Amino acid sequence: MEQAIHLPKLRIGSRRIDVFPYWIGLLVIGLILGGIGAFQVLTYGLSVTGLSNKVPWGLWIVIDLSSIALGGSAFAMGVIVYILRIKRFENIGKLAVITGFLGYTTAGMILLLDLGQPFRFWHPIIFWQPHSLLWEITMCVVLYLTVLGLELYPTVMEHPIFDRLPFLGWIAGVFHRFGPVLAVIGLTLSLLHQASLGATYGVLTGRGLWFDPSAPVMFVLSAVGGGLALLFAASVIVFRVMRPGLVSDATLVDVARMAGVVLLLGAYLKIWDWAVSNYYSFDINVVTQVDLLNKVAPYSLSFWFGQIIFGAVVPGFVLLTYNKGGNLRLRTVVAMMAVIGVILVRWDYNFSGVIASITYDPFTPSAKLNSYLPTWQEYFVGAGVTSYWLLGFSLAARFLPFYTRHHEDHEKHVETA
Repeated sequence: MEQAIHLPKLRIGSRRIDVFPYWIGLLVIGLILGGIGAFQVLTYGLSVTGLSNKVPWGLWIVIDLSSIALGGSAFAMGVIVYILRIKRFENIGKLAVITGFLGYTTAGMILLLDLGQPFRFWHPIIFWQPHSLLWEITMCVVLYLTVLGLELYPTVMEHPIFDRLPFLGWIAGVFHRFGPVLAVIGLTLSLLHQASLGATYGVLTGRGLWFDPSAPVMFVLSAVGGGLALLFAASVIVFRVMRPGLVSDATLVDVARMAGVVLLLGAYLKIWDWAVSNYYSFDINVVTQVDLLNKVAPYSLSFWFGQIIFGAVVPGFVLLTYNKGGNLRLRTVVAMMAVIGVILVRWDYNFSGVIASITYDPFTPSAKLNSYLPTWQEYFVGAGVTSYWLLGFSLAARFLPFYTRHHEDHEKHVETA
């Protein structure tokens, strides 16, 4: 049975206008801007950006790290659906795979342009550097993106347009039956590269401020918490606005509470991490870097208000205390607050790690403040990849059925035969 899809409409007077075509048109404009920026970068190289040898990471890497982090719900829901076998999360699990796939492909597009030699993107796959953290991250991301593609394939094949190609549906059924194996592989690869992303800052010259042994754990927790918060907000759009009744209220409540628990746990560990670095011990390099950052930006305010209160404690508490029949709009807003908090974490790690860095002079070590200002090419590319993510999500929410048909039909056919 086909699920009715309710498209959001804008009321202007007595008229109700379907906003979906206009929304798609706006995203296409964003893609065009991204194409213009990408053409500039591929033609003239990184010289058209505000990046330099002293500040090699900028706006693009923040988008890259954030998109990877916000795809963290994919491996978490994979464990719940395929390993713990809690089937009521299956439809939400499909949405999690979509957000994960879009996040990792967004990161791949950004990294392709951020490379000094973009047409050598395939080199890490062929020329192994097993002692490099970035190589390990690259391989994990490539392999996990492959896993996400295999997990996404059955969901795409559920669209009625593929009914005329039963062989593709049979392949989808095979991939679906291997779901538990893919979930275990995805969990392993995700934990490896999410933790390694945090560990990467241990080899940067700015590690006096940020890196400590808890950084890998922080990256994993923020990815799971922020990814589940984004998944909850996306589920409200797909399963409440567009497909009401396809997912129960109790299931949405459970997703919100899981996000709340992880967000509060991450905030608790982050406060202790701050205390260890700033209260129970004294490091002149940390103090100097913080002072420099506070001169150019409200760094301390962004940490306490942006990361801790706004990005973790408030949304974590509100989502954790969400009950069936509660204010769904409020929970959706605070879920997006958690998403912004994850982006702030990635920005602060990147910003403080390369803007305020340590000279490591063996006799008189000191901290220095570098400068970075994104160019219009960087903004255009950022708008392009963001539009790609939103376009992919919008088309999936509009056209994919989000209920399992093919593999069940195939199993019935086998039993009948």
